[in-house]
Amino acid sequence: HSGLARPLAPRGSHVRAGMLTIDASVHGSSGSLVRFIPPVLFLSLPIWVCAFSSWPGPPLALALAVVAVLPRLLWQPSQPAEGARFLVASALYQNFVYPCFFGSPILLAVACWLRPLVWLPLTALWLLFARVLSRPDLRSGMPWEDFAKHDWGIVALRRFLRLRLHVSEELRSRPASQPVVIGIHPHGIASDYRVAYDGLLYDALPGRPVFTLAASVLFALPLVRELCLWTRCIDASKRVASAALRRGLSLAVIPGGEAEQMLTRTGVEEVLLARRAGFVKLALSRGAALVPCYAFGTVDLYSVSGSQHGANSQGLLWTLHKRFGVALPRYSGSCGFLPKRGRCDLVFGAPIEAQCATPGEPSESEVAAAHATYIAALKALFEEHKGRLGYGDRELRVA
Repeated sequence: HSGLARPLAPRGSHVRAGMLTIDASVHGSSGSLVRFIPPVLFLSLPIWVCAFSSWPGPPLALALAVVAVLPRLLWQPSQPAEGARFLVASALYQNFVYPCFFGSPILLAVACWLRPLVWLPLTALWLLFARVLSRPDLRSGMPWEDFAKHDWGIVALRRFLRLRLHVSEELRSRPASQPVVIGIHPHGIASDYRVAYDGLLYDALPGRPVFTLAASVLFALPLVRELCLWTRCIDASKRVASAALRRGLSLAVIPGGEAEQMLTRTGVEEVLLARRAGFVKLALSRGAALVPCYAFGTVDLYSVSGSQHGANSQGLLWTLHKRFGVALPRYSGSCGFLPKRGRCDLVFGAPIEAQCATPGEPSESEVAAAHATYIAALKALFEEHKGRLGYGDRELRVA
């Protein structure tokens, strides 16, 4: 060990075999309601769209408001995340949020068509603000710790996934001023853990600012942009990522990306990594350590049949992904967009220190060597923890 003081374990966590485990089911989730009035008002944009449109108008707005509020009445974060009330609340919320968030451009287009004098200027102002005047996604983000920790929807998702973070002592003991690049595998159908883990990372890695690299298109979508910014996402471009490391920020990246998302098969532990070394070169060029992380349970959250996998991996859907960067995989959840109930465990390994003969200028051979070391460490991490987490019969395949 380096002799550095180890951070205190946060409340609701325990240490076992050199790993700190933070369990979302016992992690604190209290928060001031007043603090969430602004995001609630903003995230209720679909309701405002309906209320101010001639059609469908107030009746549909009222129905959407009921769907948005009812889950919070059915289940409170102070209650156990079990039983029919919790499952109904989760299903209502997920099937309301997903279409509204990722369908926000369609909602705005409909509003502009129905009430152009109202919504065209508002949409233009939002585009000017979000795409020109205010670009935190290109700098240090716009994190909102209280929101990431205590928002009802995020807390409910964490509890539904039974999310746990397992963090190595070596990573927790590393000075927060020394940045790391965390590779998280696999992506899965929806990478549900992404928005859920951010609030837990504040306690898992205290003092270390960890920002997740996200696809540029996400910051062009109303509602999705704000959700990403408030949960510590920044643009995944090389320039932005390099500048973030230079400022001392740590990064999390899902190297498999949309291709891994489209190729996900239920119960198959496969990661696209053999030819993806860009994040390794990024870390070497900025003197950051590499940290492998495996998300156990991710490939079991949704069912992907043989025909669905075939449609995802070839034909129109695959062409949309390859040519336009739009990932629209076919899959089945437990109820619409709600994943199947299981357990999701993110295991963070020890930092891998990789050196360059010329600091900041890694050669191809140095990148290749560090990449091979990283893959070996990821495989070892998977083998070490798969048994105790319930995946002892599975093998990790690197494609």
